[in-house]
Amino acid sequence: MTSRDPAAMSSDLALSSDLDDQKAELRKVQTAIRKAASVDAGAVAAAMADCAADIRIAFGLADGDIVAGYWPIKTELDPRPLMAALTAGGMAGALPATPTPGEPLVFHRWQEGDEVIAGLYGTSEPRSDAPVCAPTLVLVPMLAFDDDGFRLGYGGGFYDRSLAQLRDAGHTVHALGIAYDSQWVAEVPIGPHDARLDGVLTGSGLFLPQEGGGH
Repeated sequence: MTSRDPAAMSSDLALSSDLDDQKAELRKVQTAIRKAASVDAGAVAAAMADCAADIRIAFGLADGDIVAGYWPIKTELDPRPLMAALTAGGMAGALPATPTPGEPLVFHRWQEGDEVIAGLYGTSEPRSDAPVCAPTLVLVPMLAFDDDGFRLGYGGGFYDRSLAQLRDAGHTVHALGIAYDSQWVAEVPIGPHDARLDGVLTGSGLFLPQEGGGH
């Protein structure tokens, strides 16, 4: 085994610490911005639901494909109206169960009216005996996003690990960020494991990073 240069290791640690500091500072700012924007939560969630057909076309989704949303907490935008619109159009629904730190999310089939139970971190999730599934579309909460499709999350890395696991297993999965327009930033600080979103949905509509454009 070849040992690494101590100077290089020290440099890596410094870069990691700097990135963590940048993300922590941006999280403080963006948490306040999202809270302020949440006064329009109902109208924005309804506008997002109206984009269901556009989302299906953009990602080539078919009847029977699974959309995994999330049960909103704090000032997160509610994706359930959008989920309802997508499932009414022929897709199936799912919600994630939050595991212990360091593990990927586990997605379970769920539809409106199914029981949810208390999960970690104040979340709500399907019962553990609900069928486990591999979603085709994952709706992702966030604190910030940029024009390149990178997202600032909460620091747990759950979605990054989950998307990587699904794709490594050969599943086709699209990650769609859910955000207010005001959550856009010029640049999200990213590390090597931060997954790029395939699109971002705001009250203004669907934004696909690969097509360029801005907010």
